[in-house]
Amino acid sequence: MGKMINNIIKSFAIAFVAGGMVAASAGVANAQSGSRLCGWVAVGTPMKVGLLYEARKKDVSYKKQCKKVISKMHDQIKKDATLSKLKWTKINKKSCEHVGKMGFAYTNGNGELKNDICERMKAKKAYKVIKQGKIRTMFERL
Repeated sequence: MGKMINNIIKSFAIAFVAGGMVAASAGVANAQSGSRLCGWVAVGTPMKVGLLYEARKKDVSYKKQCKKVISKMHDQIKKDATLSKLKWTKINKKSCEHVGKMGFAYTNGNGELKNDICERMKAKKAYKVIKQGKIRTMFERL
């Protein structure tokens, strides 16, 4: 999991430093009942950024997964000069809708705003989620 987290941070730092984001998104994944998000979000700038892991409440290791992901992501954020300048908020077992309402909601094919961002994610996977202005929310599996 450590290598995965390092790759998350590296790919995010490169994209963030580069500035503008190309509007792209992964294919639609089915939302899974009982999903919770763990990780970190920076929402105090026009570019909202989430480093998020979708955990499953029914997993025996649910709490351990979240604790480990949060810790490793935090360590990597602190080590990166660009990332450490942002104001990060810890996301610990929050609902997909809660995080969506923090500025990460996406527009579906019918033009409806959706707060359940886990509909665009798969369980037990880490994602970089970026939302800037009116550009489509970007979900990148890491």
